[in-house]
Amino acid sequence: MEYLAEIYSLSPQFFLDYPQSQYPEILRKANRPYSCLLVEYYDSFFICIPYRSHVRHPYAYHFRTSARSRSCQSGLDYSKSVLINNSDYIDSTVHAVVDQDEYRETILNLPRITKEVTDYATAYKDDLNGISTLHPREWQRRYANSTLPYFKSFLTI
Repeated sequence: MEYLAEIYSLSPQFFLDYPQSQYPEILRKANRPYSCLLVEYYDSFFICIPYRSHVRHPYAYHFRTSARSRSCQSGLDYSKSVLINNSDYIDSTVHAVVDQDEYRETILNLPRITKEVTDYATAYKDDLNGISTLHPREWQRRYANSTLPYFKSFLTI
């Protein structure tokens, strides 16, 4: 199976449209690009998974072979993913930078990462639409600090 996945940064327009005061779970750092792996989700929109230095929960792909991962638990954080369907939110002027060894590990594990992030989003979508309801404690564990609730309109049937 072929996957459409690219590494990009989110544009300043995205952060203007999703201000921190209203969307506090969306990651942002001053003077640092939001480097993310962009994965197509069922031809509808893209899931933008951020690269993070410190990921200490199971809802992520944890790098294992990079130098950075050995010192600080780096990974791709599914819980802080954002959903986009507007090409203006992809910054084509800034080159997204990730560690070379993490880039290689991403590409080698792309089928696994794609499956895990789409499963994570689909479980939220199914719960939201009453298809498969999660126990409240399980929902709390998975989605209480997630960005997905900000994107209900993308996932509501």
